Amino acid sequence: MPTITDITPRGSGGRRERKVTIDGERILTITEETFLRFGLYDGQAMDPERLQEVELADGVSRAMTEAHRLIDHRMRTRRELAVKLKARGRPDEVIDQVLDRLENSGLIDDGRFARLWIDERLRRRPAGLSLLRRELRQKGIDAEIVDTALEESASREGETERAYEALRRQSHRYARLDRDAAHRRMVAFLGRRGFGQAVIYQVVHRVLDEIEESRN
Repeated sequence: MPTITDITPRGSGGRRERKVTIDGERILTITEETFLRFGLYDGQAMDPERLQEVELADGVSRAMTEAHRLIDHRMRTRRELAVKLKARGRPDEVIDQVLDRLENSGLIDDGRFARLWIDERLRRRPAGLSLLRRELRQKGIDAEIVDTALEESASREGETERAYEALRRQSHRYARLDRDAAHRRMVAFLGRRGFGQAVIYQVVHRVLDEIEESRN
């Protein structure tokens, strides 16, 4: 059975590691956390399953540290974190364990992410529900979570008012155009923002009327 033949400390402070040698040949470099968790020592017999368990636990420990750094920088969705960890060479089994732990502790929450993202997105650049839904789905958030977050947002502020606010902010761009040209550009603008046709019709005519009134 494989046996630990040497354990050598490495690093210092918060980056301490242990270099564990198996049968004088195979070397595992593990974190101090993993070393202490498994209580490893010289002469300890390690069957293949136990070695695999140590390696998996160490991978999870390292990936957890990386994940904490990423979410300390800004909120991220489960999928965003998975992509980042995958790019750093972490295997799927490790990534799944890390993400599950972070979700269970509330450090990642796609529902909260969607609600906060929608509020910030609408504050900076009002858009229609279809565009918001598409953008959130591109971030890997489940469709049911997205729909719930959008319903909550819609109950706070109507689609028509969001479209009006978006177009009102841009109304100076159309003030010197004739009504037909302004109408076409307004419709195109709101269409790109993901608003529906009924909302677009109502809001465009409202803003056009306001522009005409300001000229008188």
